[in-house]
Amino acid sequence: MDDASPKPSFSQGRRWLIWFNTILGVVAVLALVGMANYLSSGYFKRFQASANSRVELSPQTVSLLKRLTNKVEVTLFYDQQSNQEIFSLAAALLKQYSYANPNITVETLDYVSHAGKAASLLSKYKLTALKDKNFVVFDSEGRSKVVYGNELYDYNLNAFIADQSQPIRHQSFKGEVLFSSAIYSVTNPRQTKAYFVYGHGEHDPENDGQDLGYAKFAAVLKDENNVDWEKLSLLGTNDIPSDCQLLIVAGPGRGQFHETELAKIENYLKQGRRLLVMLNNTANGSHSGIENVLAKWNVGVGDYVIADKAHSPTGDDLTPSLNPSHPILKSIVAADISLYLVLPRVVGKISGAAQTADAPQVEILATTSTNAIGTLKFKNSIGEIQARQDQGQFPLIVAVEHGSIKNVSTATRILVVGDSLCFDNQLIDTLGNRYFANSAINWLMDRPQMLLAGLGPRPIKEYKLVLTPSQMKKLQWILLAGMPGSVLLLGGLVWLRRRS
Repeated sequence: MDDASPKPSFSQGRRWLIWFNTILGVVAVLALVGMANYLSSGYFKRFQASANSRVELSPQTVSLLKRLTNKVEVTLFYDQQSNQEIFSLAAALLKQYSYANPNITVETLDYVSHAGKAASLLSKYKLTALKDKNFVVFDSEGRSKVVYGNELYDYNLNAFIADQSQPIRHQSFKGEVLFSSAIYSVTNPRQTKAYFVYGHGEHDPENDGQDLGYAKFAAVLKDENNVDWEKLSLLGTNDIPSDCQLLIVAGPGRGQFHETELAKIENYLKQGRRLLVMLNNTANGSHSGIENVLAKWNVGVGDYVIADKAHSPTGDDLTPSLNPSHPILKSIVAADISLYLVLPRVVGKISGAAQTADAPQVEILATTSTNAIGTLKFKNSIGEIQARQDQGQFPLIVAVEHGSIKNVSTATRILVVGDSLCFDNQLIDTLGNRYFANSAINWLMDRPQMLLAGLGPRPIKEYKLVLTPSQMKKLQWILLAGMPGSVLLLGGLVWLRRRS
């Protein structure tokens, strides 16, 4: 009788060899994975595959984070359900910060779900008044900065006004602007100093009322840009202090500068310093005297009061055309945001000014449309007030640089704005005025890491799918019948094949 038992396909030795090869292959793969992970830790690289740029860091933020050596602890103190859209954007953006620099650690604290931890954090930073508010706190070596939740976004009020049936929606997300500024503030303890000149009817930085006060702009200096400030009178023997990095003349209009005051400002500028001048309109043609100082730096200030119907929502106000090539305005233009001015004066470059290499370089930052109307009031030969109107394009804001050397801090910088109301308490939060204030301060203080293109509010895009009734019906059939039916059909075909 023949032995019917099947013979083994492989010998005992061959089977052991197969097992050995299999184990060796697994070990080799694990070794490759381990080596790849070890090498990747030293050559970290992430790619942004998402089309949503709201959570992609801009070049200047990356540059800021590369130089960061301090530990920064970030806490998202948020009710995650109350404003889920903004919370998600903030959390995703802060995660990018921590990826870019491991010195930044991010923790999320839902104060509704974790009341005990919330109370402890509020006590630590003395923020008990904010127990029911959303905010982000940045901490570095005991220095802290709070970014409030309602500062992180702008509303699209124009769409709401156009159609009252539509809810108010978020228009832009300002997380990167505020987060990068907060990190810069807590990791750079040395405060710079600004001085507000007073005594000629200027806006008061201590006035927090709505009537021409400048307290909000003063807060932008100190809280958002780490620039301390004081008020300064230049009368008598008072000189401009040596620690003054920025001199601010905010809307002089009810008094004349004395010649000795103007001489002090001129001497200050000759030392390679920084000046911000905000001008009031002069309906009667009167000057404060600061115009004479500006003229020596090739800046001409006109007596025209400007109205521009093409760029005016109400008639007296104006949203000028902006120069996208200048660092102050790059991010504002990129975000498609306008400035808001009220009856500004003409501020431009003096025609025929010297063009030599060492002459001050004057660049126009904002203009009217080509059909703006400039009204000039003057006294005739018998003392009567008369008015003249001219039509054309008028410059409204200029920036001046002098002593610039490549890769070296620029010496003198001057920014002249033909309107001072745009930074008062009532209007600074209108359109892009606050962004302009921040960019102007950073440019004047020579902080290039905060000024490159892209650091600005990011638009929040909405996508709407519009379908006709017939298309909607077809879509319903596809979702309710077509997709489940295709799964059942495929399952039936597999069952029939196995049966056969």
